[in-house]
Amino acid sequence: MNEQEMRQAMGALEAYKAQLEAVNEQGQLLQMSLEDYSRAKDTLEAVAKGKPGEEVLMPVGGSAYVYASIVRSDRVLVGVGTGVSVDKPMEDAIATVDTRIGELMDALKKIGESRTVVESKMQQLSQIIQQEYQRMQQGLK
Repeated sequence: MNEQEMRQAMGALEAYKAQLEAVNEQGQLLQMSLEDYSRAKDTLEAVAKGKPGEEVLMPVGGSAYVYASIVRSDRVLVGVGTGVSVDKPMEDAIATVDTRIGELMDALKKIGESRTVVESKMQQLSQIIQQEYQRMQQGLK
């Protein structure tokens, strides 16, 4: 491996590091979404068990809750994208949230697989660079 090839290998290693960082950021965003949907499911299930007029604690984000009274426990508004919500029966809403949780878990699994592949490539390239560097050092002695 000549000096130019060594520089190219070092550049490739830096590109893998950037790719790994992007994959990790995606994983964090997916994990936050998963936690959000899990809280939504828990809240929907709690409301579904309640009766109109009962007081409940509703999460509003940031680990904050407000006291609220259940008006209806049989229907709920569910976001379907870009600020659009649909009125659904509670059971359908919980099923929708469950589906989204499953999709997020699948995406997290794929992110984990991508992370493993990138880490493996980084490790292999790093070993090659290190071996070549040692060979070059021995050649200078």
